[in-house]
Amino acid sequence: TVIGFTHFRPFVSQLRAGTNCFLDDLFVDVAFRGSGAAQALIEAVKAEAAAKGWGVVRWITAEDNYRGRNVYDKLATRTPWVTYDIKL
Repeated sequence: TVIGFTHFRPFVSQLRAGTNCFLDDLFVDVAFRGSGAAQALIEAVKAEAAAKGWGVVRWITAEDNYRGRNVYDKLATRTPWVTYDIKL
């Protein structure tokens, strides 16, 4: 039974002349939140990125995603970057 999934991809850092990992999506079924599944998925992405020699795993989340951010704050360092969009 699938209880969650993640999607990630490489991205190039021109300033550091290296490849990093962007975690695009992380989803855990509501019934399994708090079970450690999110942490396990992020750790799996981290292991894959390390095996590929990528320098960092990065993701963004909504400011009001308090439950997710509670998990993320235990696993990673929040950066000072703010994201902007131009709708086309």
